[in-house]
Amino acid sequence: MVDPFPEIDSVEEFIRLRRSEDFAERDRSARAAMPLAVWWQLVREHSEMRFWAAHNRTCPPEIMTELSKDADWRVRQRVLGKRSCPPELLEQLADDPHDAVRNTVATHPRSPRSAVARLIDDSWPVVAEAARARLTNWPNLHV
Repeated sequence: MVDPFPEIDSVEEFIRLRRSEDFAERDRSARAAMPLAVWWQLVREHSEMRFWAAHNRTCPPEIMTELSKDADWRVRQRVLGKRSCPPELLEQLADDPHDAVRNTVATHPRSPRSAVARLIDDSWPVVAEAARARLTNWPNLHV
């Protein structure tokens, strides 16, 4: 069976795919894996592509950790919005200055209870309400 999203071999290829007018090529930039060295080169040398690196479904945990420190709230929010986001990153960004990032922490299914609890009195009512709702519906696991 042919891989519908063959590995991307270089930063130049990733950028070309991301900027393509062809939907299939842009889709490949969002779904194909890359060698770790290519990931590092991309995030270190092409700040304009950091959001799109975070958007890629195969983004490795160490790259997500790096991107979670980005100055652009949209990059941080995109990292946290991934289903595969490590709970540690959600915990770290519960105190983020941007309300959209905190809201993602409040609503993410992998957020640790402690991170959600810190948001119940958030300055943005949307975040506080989302956190209270999550805690109210938190599964009570009796071990």
